[in-house]
Amino acid sequence: MLPLSATSTRTQPPPGWAWHELTSLARLESGHTPSRQRPDWWGGDIPWISLADIRELDGRTAYDTKEHTNELGIANSAARILPAGTVVLSRTASVGFVTIMGRSMAPSQDFVNWVCGPGLESRFLAYVLRASRGYLRTLSSGAIHQTIYMPTVEAFNVCVPTLPEQKRIADRLDRHMVAAEQATKLAEAQLAAIGALPAALLRRAFTGEL
Repeated sequence: MLPLSATSTRTQPPPGWAWHELTSLARLESGHTPSRQRPDWWGGDIPWISLADIRELDGRTAYDTKEHTNELGIANSAARILPAGTVVLSRTASVGFVTIMGRSMAPSQDFVNWVCGPGLESRFLAYVLRASRGYLRTLSSGAIHQTIYMPTVEAFNVCVPTLPEQKRIADRLDRHMVAAEQATKLAEAQLAAIGALPAALLRRAFTGEL
């Protein structure tokens, strides 16, 4: 079942699940970039999420970013500081990448962001968006850069169970994702060792050790 829809076409929800307008469960926020012509608005202590960060942060919790703004940058632009737990979705260029703010941050205009209310677990929403990445990309359009436009985002509906069930599913997925990441790292280390084997054998051959 695809748990996200931007149209009236939706799959039948499982028992105990129901469709809701996403904006009824979470506050939708956009982002902004403080002027690049004002270096005094940059280099502060407020992390600013941009497309330069999102591939590395995809599927992870974001605690820091490559660039930072400051109170002047926030006060003199449409940029907004959003709270920890905000779910961030890239809607331009790298469409469909998802992260969760691990601390208060400001996003660029390349993202749409949801501050979840009491009926929606932020990790569950992040998993819904990740599971729907292929679908999200079909919603994008543009001659130069693919973009999901705000009217489409505002029409998002999500299929969710009760809050305790959302948390149970998110906890279980967290454990599986950690195990998958550990297995990936182990496989990469083994491949690196295999890749180094021919060179090691050649060194042994020409030093009389083979």
